[in-house]
Amino acid sequence: MQNGISSRTQAATQTATSPLPLCVDLDGTVVLTDTLHEQVLLLIKRNPLALLVASFHLFKGTAAFKREISSRVTLNPESLPYNVPFLAYLRKEATNGRRILLVTGADRSIGNAVAHHVGLFEATLATDGVTNLKAEAKVTAIERYLGREPFEYAGDSRADLPVWKHSSAAVLVNSPRLFRRIVSGYGVPVTREFPRPRAGLLTILRAARVYQWSKNLLVFAPLVLSHQLFDRQKLTLCVLAFLALSLGASATYIGNDLLDLETDRKHPRKRIRPFAAGTLRIRTGALLAALLLLGAGVLGLYLPPSAQLLLGAYLILTTLYSLLLKKMLFLDVTVLAGLYTLRVFYGGAAAATVISPWTLAFSGFLFTSLAICKRLTEMRHPEPDDAALDTNEGIPGRAYSPMDLAAVASLGSASGYVAVLVLALYLNSADVVALYRRSALLWLLCPTLAYWIGRMLIIANRGHMHDDPIIFSLRDRASWAVALISVMTVLAAI
Repeated sequence: MQNGISSRTQAATQTATSPLPLCVDLDGTVVLTDTLHEQVLLLIKRNPLALLVASFHLFKGTAAFKREISSRVTLNPESLPYNVPFLAYLRKEATNGRRILLVTGADRSIGNAVAHHVGLFEATLATDGVTNLKAEAKVTAIERYLGREPFEYAGDSRADLPVWKHSSAAVLVNSPRLFRRIVSGYGVPVTREFPRPRAGLLTILRAARVYQWSKNLLVFAPLVLSHQLFDRQKLTLCVLAFLALSLGASATYIGNDLLDLETDRKHPRKRIRPFAAGTLRIRTGALLAALLLLGAGVLGLYLPPSAQLLLGAYLILTTLYSLLLKKMLFLDVTVLAGLYTLRVFYGGAAAATVISPWTLAFSGFLFTSLAICKRLTEMRHPEPDDAALDTNEGIPGRAYSPMDLAAVASLGSASGYVAVLVLALYLNSADVVALYRRSALLWLLCPTLAYWIGRMLIIANRGHMHDDPIIFSLRDRASWAVALISVMTVLAAI
């Protein structure tokens, strides 16, 4: 303890003349993420079997595992979410001539890449494949480099507490409030704090994309079409099916966002998503996805076996889409349309309601058109630039390029208007006469649907649509007008 007091007295004297060397952690401090977690996710996305092979290196130690992962995937330091206020502080300190070292438990390849990109650090001390540079090992590395010179340390996590214990001053970055009391209890002065913005309930709801639950209202379509919406038992089962599907879908949305971190950060709007921006930690996302999946499984136990199978099929297909299928030309659109149609079948299975071939055909073509709308809006810049459309540069994370725009738009129009044709053929069938007393009124649905599909495709082609056409339509007055006209027409025909 006497040595500690002596070193801090020396540090105070040194600070009066020149500032202490500042040793800075990487994960959660310089960047708002964990680089090892990002590497693991990237490896899962590119080659899940390679992660299994790399996991055997854990028997050699954490440092060996980090080195193996780093040898298989490389993070782009430019795409990482940096702690902007803290970096501004470091730049100011560097300008004043302060020595700044990057001291990280990440593998040396990651540390060097970030240090080169940031351009502020005198040296990089990092995990080297043998020694995992955390806790006491980090203290040893710092003292070896500085020759036991007093230093100030900036970190964020519990693993940094042993380093703060040996430091002469502390900077707390994104740390729990409790850490200030602990560090002060070591007799170490806290010179600066950079609190992490709180991720409240709204941030979690954004990550779970609760607004996307509106798509799952398709579960109730079989009850509406068969005029059984007020059957209490069937309605209860559909509500359970809706909640189970919504929780499971949110789990897959989080999984998709975690796997798409690098791609989302290149997107003008997706880069502000909680995980891409570093607002929510990766481990928080993994835990949240697991809890949502558990909730979906528990609710699914109350559904009929056929509905349970369709719920499982939806979750598996969505996961395959995130990992592989969305990169395949037009197969991605087919799968998206299939997921929409699967919701309808799932609702029918939950309520034991038969889905007619008319519903299957109409859903398939309509949802293919909407899935193409989604791709169209990704291919168009928010403010279309004709020069950009003449390039062959691919859309990040997709199999399309701007030169495919005309073909994709044509396919969307064809699918949408085939759906209108299927509706017209259905309205001319005997099934309609059996369900509706004034079935002739239903013909108004055809021009109404044709107008809505055409308008959606034009808006998507202009690049003025939200990434998802269903969500866009919920905010679009014309879409609400179309929905109101359609509901009034159906009610008048009953």
